[in-house]
Amino acid sequence: MAGESIVAFVEEWQTGFFLVLAVTAVGVAAGVVGLRLAGPPGFFAGFLVGMLAAFLGYSYLRYGR
Repeated sequence: MAGESIVAFVEEWQTGFFLVLAVTAVGVAAGVVGLRLAGPPGFFAGFLVGMLAAFLGYSYLRYGR
């Protein structure tokens, strides 16, 4: 944290926290779709795919352009 203000640190932490919440929410939504299509294994697969897609989408929009 050398050379970084407390405010900047808290803002960065909050961004990461809300990113984790958003990615998890997308993963759960995709898991529910997978559950309806393929049962319990579909939930697990949908959850993983949804989380990965949400993270990659956010990363592209934030850093990829």
